[in-house]
Amino acid sequence: MFKDIENQIEQLNQKRNYLDADLDTSGKISLLEFYVKIVPKVLNVERCSIFIYDPDSKTIWLKCGTELKERDIEVTLEYDSVVVNVITSGQHKIISGLDKKNGIHKQIDENTGFVTRDILCIPIKSLNGNEVTGAVEIMNKQGGEAFNDDDRELLEEMAHFLELTIENIFFNQETANVLDDIHKMMKKVVFVSIAIIISLVVIFSIF
Repeated sequence: MFKDIENQIEQLNQKRNYLDADLDTSGKISLLEFYVKIVPKVLNVERCSIFIYDPDSKTIWLKCGTELKERDIEVTLEYDSVVVNVITSGQHKIISGLDKKNGIHKQIDENTGFVTRDILCIPIKSLNGNEVTGAVEIMNKQGGEAFNDDDRELLEEMAHFLELTIENIFFNQETANVLDDIHKMMKKVVFVSIAIIISLVVIFSIF
């Protein structure tokens, strides 16, 4: 029985690993990377970034972004940044003239070689709407125009599908943790069972 359960857990892990694969040899890209690629073209902006919020470590990290790699940007809630403010408040932010203002964005710009002028950032919420799981941020509208409510509404509409993807990331991680715990527990049960059987054999052999 235990062997059958162990095989089922292994099959589930294999399926999860397959679904979690971001890149394969044929060059297919993940859904999040597709958003980062298509959003700048749809909204006529220079860059798009998607951030994930980990409530356990209170850390916000870059999942993917234009010309950036995963975790190129990672901050805690202590930082006074647009992304932090959006995630902690659950409200969107439109900030202009950042190239003339000091802040953490200046440090990130130095590290990435990019100049941030304007930002529109909106929260990515859980499907029940009670939690903020991340944020999507677009920067520098082409032509020097300022971001407006039309841009925000379109980005919010697109973010709904991001919510499904982000939720799946957390669900897969939770599932992986549960499967690992079950696997460890089964090994302990088998070990204890064998130990009890050996002890009983020894006791009865004495008598």
